[in-house]
Amino acid sequence: MGTLKDQLLKAGLATKKPKQQAKKKKAPTAPKKQRAKVGEATLRAQRAMLKKAKRDKLLNEERVKDAAKKAKIAEIKQLIDTNKLSRKDGELAYNFTYAKKVKKLYVTEEQQTQLSANKLGIVTLGNDVFDLVPKDVADKIMEREQNFVVRIQDQSKDETDEYADYQIPDDLSW
Repeated sequence: MGTLKDQLLKAGLATKKPKQQAKKKKAPTAPKKQRAKVGEATLRAQRAMLKKAKRDKLLNEERVKDAAKKAKIAEIKQLIDTNKLSRKDGELAYNFTYAKKVKKLYVTEEQQTQLSANKLGIVTLGNDVFDLVPKDVADKIMEREQNFVVRIQDQSKDETDEYADYQIPDDLSW
């Protein structure tokens, strides 16, 4: 028995011509100068592709950071909306500082005592609309972003405060 090629030739399934044509159809080789030019062009193209890939990666990282920031703000907004206390019956003015300015918030008497007792916090989304939320919610908001919590009464006594031993009356309005 012969090789597979011989068997196919005897059976008439193959001819000698395709084998000869395959030998003749080799890819022509380019001259050395053209090969060098092609190499330089491909190198430039590869460098350009690498630069574009790096730029795209940086842009993608920026988009991911922006999306995370938006998600954090949406989460904070949801916390505020679900936990804010109603101030519609508030008649007492509660003064606090925000952005080096004194702001006034009308609260009920119960809310004023809770603010003084560190049970409530004042939060905002930065649009000069202030809301009252329970202290634990204000702490959760502060963990996510400190800029949204305007005021939480600090119960610890400051060591440098000369008047730390004097208690401030709750009914004091300024």
